[in-house]
Amino acid sequence: MNFKVGTKVFYPSHGAGWIKAQKEIEFNGTKKMYYEFEFINASITISTPLDNVDNLNIRAVFSPKEIKEKIKVLKKTPYKDPKTTDFNKLMEIFKKTESQASIESAIETIQYCNYVKREREKDGRLIPVSIENELARAMGDIVGELAVSSNTKLESAGKAFEKITGIEAEFLETKYFNR
Repeated sequence: MNFKVGTKVFYPSHGAGWIKAQKEIEFNGTKKMYYEFEFINASITISTPLDNVDNLNIRAVFSPKEIKEKIKVLKKTPYKDPKTTDFNKLMEIFKKTESQASIESAIETIQYCNYVKREREKDGRLIPVSIENELARAMGDIVGELAVSSNTKLESAGKAFEKITGIEAEFLETKYFNR
């Protein structure tokens, strides 16, 4: 995909942001062109070789309308059975969905986490921290992308997410946006 400085992007494992600069970096005697990425949820920047962008599933963000349309599914279907009770397999599923870098995969993670939480609460069991973290990551990815796409603050995007999905996003600030 051809990007340029200023393009709004979603970078798996880092979230939504912008291409801040394009620069040449010499490493081990070889010069390469890099994009420098800045993220809405963190004060770090990441430099990535231009020729590696496609391999990392970095993509342009969706429009606010597209994001809002996609997340409506969470209002009517907030839970989805992951079809496994094996915690390690569930973590593998989460790792796979995160690498897909799509809103649909983040939605699926939210549905799985909500299902696990609901079932454990019914049984009076504790919710694993990893489930809470995966839920925060998936919700944060969507809220961050909505904020970048809409040119708005995370708080406003979080409120829009809550209104559309009926899912509370208050805890995101401490769990996700400080990663």
